[in-house]
Amino acid sequence: MKVEKSSQDLENEVIYAGLCIHCGSCNAFCPHMDFNKENGEAYVVDECAETVGLCYNSCPRNFLPISEMELKMFGKTRIDLAVGVYNDIIQVKSKNKDTILYNLVIAAFDAGIVKHMVLSQPKTKKPPVAFPVVVDNAKGAKKYIPKATMDNAGPLVTGIGQAYKAYKRDIGIIANPCHLQGLAKILVSDFNTGAERTSLKIAFACSSGGMTGCKYCTDFSGEFSDISYSPWGAPKGSGEALLIIRTDIGQKLVDTAVKKKLIEITDPNPDLSEMKKFLNKKRKKNFLTLLGKDLITAKYLNLNVDELKDMLEE
Repeated sequence: MKVEKSSQDLENEVIYAGLCIHCGSCNAFCPHMDFNKENGEAYVVDECAETVGLCYNSCPRNFLPISEMELKMFGKTRIDLAVGVYNDIIQVKSKNKDTILYNLVIAAFDAGIVKHMVLSQPKTKKPPVAFPVVVDNAKGAKKYIPKATMDNAGPLVTGIGQAYKAYKRDIGIIANPCHLQGLAKILVSDFNTGAERTSLKIAFACSSGGMTGCKYCTDFSGEFSDISYSPWGAPKGSGEALLIIRTDIGQKLVDTAVKKKLIEITDPNPDLSEMKKFLNKKRKKNFLTLLGKDLITAKYLNLNVDELKDMLEE
């Protein structure tokens, strides 16, 4: 799906409207867009003659045809409204002193799933601002593994574009749900971008927003990833997490990490009630913010009737 709008429309409808979440999707492959090197916000570099703008069609905050994107990415649409499309959910812990996320990165390199990873390099905590960094091995990735979603608060999708321009292939990324919404829009479009060199998408399930535009998001689990890492729903203080496996690539990653004794599955059928309670609470709050503030701003989000009922139920 392409919309006949350009960078000027993106500026008016998203950036000036306070919907920008600084994900970097618009400027990852478009030469007419860039991001502010202080706060990560997107801006228009120069006027563009394109009537069907790559930047506009990459942004996850102007229109988001969720069901259409799911069909193209996963070959099916969700049954679970809160979690999105997935094949399995397991509870795991690290088998060593390293974090679960870092052990997944080690497994990704070892299995040949990735040759490079786009990670975040935090600049400031208040306000949260981070910029993308591309690493070429697991050892180089260690100091950039996020400990919280706010460590990823910046234009990380731009890192995919940077890696592409450096002639890199098999590129992985650890990012927040919003980043992966934008990347998914690029991947399911028929624009020729180089984004298809992305071989692994790991989501850090989101807990809260640091950008103005975050309050309009309804994805807290990383619905357009290969695998989502979620500390929400695992026993508190246990050091464990839930892994939401969405694709065969996600399953291969887990299998490799378990085989190499990097992680251990502590519960193959965990209780999901706490995670779903958390996700539904967050989704409902933000969806009501969308409707309550200005009905027009809800137009970017295309939902079916069941999803509307789900989020509006008490």
